[in-house]
Amino acid sequence: MDKQSIALITSTGQVGGNIKRALKARGRAVVDTYYPAVDRPLGLPVDISSESSVRGLFETVKPSIVILTAALTNVEFCEENRDAAWAANVTGPENVAHLCKIFRAKLVFFSSEYVFDGQAGPYSETDTPHPISVYGETKLAAERAVQSIVDDHLIIRTTIVYGYETMGKNFCYRLMNTLKAGDRIKVPFDQIGSPTYAFNLAEVVADLVLRDKRGIYNVVGTERVDRYGFARRVCATFGLDDRLLVPVTTRELNQKAARPLQGGLLIDKVFQDSSIPLMGIDEGLSAFKKELDGHTSA
Repeated sequence: MDKQSIALITSTGQVGGNIKRALKARGRAVVDTYYPAVDRPLGLPVDISSESSVRGLFETVKPSIVILTAALTNVEFCEENRDAAWAANVTGPENVAHLCKIFRAKLVFFSSEYVFDGQAGPYSETDTPHPISVYGETKLAAERAVQSIVDDHLIIRTTIVYGYETMGKNFCYRLMNTLKAGDRIKVPFDQIGSPTYAFNLAEVVADLVLRDKRGIYNVVGTERVDRYGFARRVCATFGLDDRLLVPVTTRELNQKAARPLQGGLLIDKVFQDSSIPLMGIDEGLSAFKKELDGHTSA
């Protein structure tokens, strides 16, 4: 296996950027890619919804490992734009999977706890998926496509990923920006999941990739908590006023897409197969704060 032929599709997002950083720390370079007209240019352009675009990338790079983090993750947008969600989240991974098969490359694909309905979490890798949103449907369809097309695949299920990112779009950023402005924010107390620090996620995934692991792995933080409880711990870490948090039910938010309420993922399998310990909430938030402070002072 060519140790330098790792293609990262794409490098510009929160997960992709941290995967690149984690692999670099292990002495492994990646071939950067970006999505034209959406991402800031970094490396080679690729539109995964276009088979010809994906083929062009493979013919140029000839990767032995492909790490696919690109996805349309806005759950509400997906619910109202099924065709766009399917093109990005299913057709795209199918295109990449077919080229991985042709080039005999390992495919690392990122999925979500949204493949489950949230009736009986936390879930193991072997529990039966039952998505309740368009986003969840697309991630499950992509999982199954990857499994059927590429023998050498690694599927990572994760959720509530937070950490430093240039676009500042994750839950923690939205929460902090709102509270710093002195505004109140509604946060559901009935959505339970496993908050996951992005760089910790990336370190574990890099470890699994370099150990040549295959199959489905849950990679999330060690604690389950409701979104309101998580928001209060964000406030405690960053010195924000938690009195501006307004606890509500998910139903009160009037969202288009249904959310898995009793979610979260079990991590027994990855605990056995990776040497990198997963973080709890306070440890992850503390690391995020140090990271953010470093970027602010730079």
